[in-house]
Amino acid sequence: MQELRGFLPLNALVAVVCLHSCLFAQTTSTPDVTLQAASYPGADAGAKINACVAAVVQAGGGVCDATGLGGQQNFAEEVELGSTQSMSARIGVTLLLPDSATWQWQVSNPVSCGIHQFSGTALVGHQPGGGGNNMILTAISGSDMDSLYCTDVTGGYIRAEGFSAFNHEAGNTFANGVVHIQNVVDESSFTRIFAGNYYGDSWHVAGACCGTKFENIQGISNGAISNGAQGGIPLTIGPGVVDGVAFYDSTFNDPGEGFPNIHIVGDGYVTQVWGITFFNAYMEGNGLVDSTTSMVIIDPYVGPIHFHGGAAKTELAEPNTKAVFENHGYQIDLSGFDVIGANIGVNDFTNNVKIGTWGYNKSYGAIPNYSTPE
Repeated sequence: MQELRGFLPLNALVAVVCLHSCLFAQTTSTPDVTLQAASYPGADAGAKINACVAAVVQAGGGVCDATGLGGQQNFAEEVELGSTQSMSARIGVTLLLPDSATWQWQVSNPVSCGIHQFSGTALVGHQPGGGGNNMILTAISGSDMDSLYCTDVTGGYIRAEGFSAFNHEAGNTFANGVVHIQNVVDESSFTRIFAGNYYGDSWHVAGACCGTKFENIQGISNGAISNGAQGGIPLTIGPGVVDGVAFYDSTFNDPGEGFPNIHIVGDGYVTQVWGITFFNAYMEGNGLVDSTTSMVIIDPYVGPIHFHGGAAKTELAEPNTKAVFENHGYQIDLSGFDVIGANIGVNDFTNNVKIGTWGYNKSYGAIPNYSTPE
């Protein structure tokens, strides 16, 4: 066959056209669907969303758009984002959240979550972090739940962002805080999520590894308010395997009396918590409610734990004996960490070392760079 300069031979051209057509047909033969949750029948918003997600899985993947379920919505059952079927078939599902909504559960089942997210799915809201978040998951008084949001115990690959989980009712019980992260792996991400619980813990990270990222999250237990709220721990890490995990630009404030802002849990040889890094963490104490409990407590059998940058505000007048960091673990590393109203930066029980703070402007100061001696 004669070839023309600047042109492919006919047989090569046919092959290219065939290849393009085959690839195009392969990528478009099962297109993702976008289904509207509000259009599905159901006794409440939870039933509608579950029906929508099931239809997306049946269609082979796509989006369940719940943005039409704004305002106040009631839920009498767990919302399951994905399933064992979608995981085994590698079907991707995204649930889109409204920008302004209060989704409230009334559930009496200590193993149920509000939203239960499986591997290979995305939970996407567009709200900012902290108190500016207006996409709220909450519960009606008398609820007994695992949490308001959780990942499945089988773990996997998760993306979640742009919502809040908030409890201000004394009559609610959450076994694992209002946000419960389990066994997520490989660059899973949790972004701009606010977790607040006036009557217990906020975040429980029970299992995460291998590049999992928490960014612009906040935990608060409001232990400083005077309306009888008991508070709890804003962030608990462990027990479970937690390794290669990072927290970026996040805030953990107002623990309950007798609780730290951050508790990194050790439990002998059962727990394997190591390789956790915080970048620019910010913490506030709970005023005069608790003048003795350290702000970060690291248990035995834990470490290394790294804090790079950040600040802690005890909300106490100086001098005081409240430590910012209390270490019982293998190793802690600190660099560039600022303090307000603290005299003790590190109380390292592992090595019997106590590091004071360096003051540079009244109650403002810093903790000297510190690494647990080898």
